[in-house]
Amino acid sequence: MTRSRSVSKRFVLGGLGLLTILPASLWMALRAPLINDITTDVERPPLYWVRPPQRPAYDAVTFRAPTERAYGDLKNLALPVPPEAAYRRVLALVRARGWTLAAQDDAGRRVQAIAVTPLLRFRDDVVIEVRGGARDGESAVAMRSKSRLGQGDLGANARRIRAFFADLQRD
Repeated sequence: MTRSRSVSKRFVLGGLGLLTILPASLWMALRAPLINDITTDVERPPLYWVRPPQRPAYDAVTFRAPTERAYGDLKNLALPVPPEAAYRRVLALVRARGWTLAAQDDAGRRVQAIAVTPLLRFRDDVVIEVRGGARDGESAVAMRSKSRLGQGDLGANARRIRAFFADLQRD
């Protein structure tokens, strides 16, 4: 094959790839609310305690209603294990996912980490708190995931929380 045919073939394949990716991205953008800070606890969101993010406090006025509409299923995860055991599981799963540990507070049973998106390598900040559960011997895991860039996240932070909780329940 000549060089010009090879270049033309790559150009056509690249164009077809864009025609596939762009509609899917647009569809996701239209479905996801224009927020980039998702929490499982809108009443008592986990707080970041080391830099970044630039705005560590949860903006409940801006994010609460769209979060509840789009991600009403995201609630703290109840686990039938004591908080100390749940905290160990959280730490192990953070490490298994390859997230960078930004801070660890063993006494407060909370973790702050940096997750990197696979395709575009965006850095997102995650904070997880393990709290006492409704009954003795149980725990509740609260999680928050926040994108560093942009106003929207195309649902990436909610997907991260759902996947983390699903894996945490399996362990």
